[in-house]
Amino acid sequence: MHSRFDQFRATPLGRQLEALLDSPDRYVEYAALSRAGVPAVAAVIHELEQRFPEVDTDPAARQFCGAMVADVMRRHHHDILRPRGRVPGGYFTYGAVWTPLPARKSWPDLLASLAAMPDALARRIDDFAADERLQRPPGIGFSLHEHVCHLRDLEIEAYRDRVERVLAQEAPVLMSVDGTAWAEARDYPAQDFGAAVAAFRTAREGLVARLGALGREQRGRYGLFDGIRRMTIDDLVADIDEHDRTHLQEVDELAVELTSA
Repeated sequence: MHSRFDQFRATPLGRQLEALLDSPDRYVEYAALSRAGVPAVAAVIHELEQRFPEVDTDPAARQFCGAMVADVMRRHHHDILRPRGRVPGGYFTYGAVWTPLPARKSWPDLLASLAAMPDALARRIDDFAADERLQRPPGIGFSLHEHVCHLRDLEIEAYRDRVERVLAQEAPVLMSVDGTAWAEARDYPAQDFGAAVAAFRTAREGLVARLGALGREQRGRYGLFDGIRRMTIDDLVADIDEHDRTHLQEVDELAVELTSA
């Protein structure tokens, strides 16, 4: 889940919602609805109505619910089938419809997905008027401008660096990034949008070329994410792809928010 939800996640409401949304048996319900073509978040509507009525008027809480469900589904190797499906029962007008069955991407498929990301982002940028690029959604969320700057900085300062350190060092410590802190400290809205888009594309092309040259043994090397979790280069690349999917979903949702505002 994106780091900008960290503050909400640490609140009493955030912890209670996480316990509801990420309980051990919850994935079974999400998967069943996905096989029926229904947004997975519909599985928790009744319990939200009964136990968390305040969520109905709290945009940040609703966004957290959607992000938490997405986190569970991606963790189980589902991808978005349709970004917008009608959610019955209130609280959420629309929700993501996920693929009916989980599927792990092969190494070539992961590289192809990473390579396609700049074009996927560019297509979504075309859906925004110039004066909409700086508009944020209600609750917790980046503007389109901030999404692009965030993706660029991660690409240049985190992703490539992690790969190179894993290749050169024995079990290096790889620290996570606070994207919200970066956005505030670097004043993303004041940065050049077109330059950020171009820099992301260039950096992503370089990363994909570097990854494509790696052999199986190199891909099996690992670092310690936040000093605890062993992650091979294969794992890091899958994590990048998951992060890409998350941002594309959020940009899709932002476009809907601005259209309906």
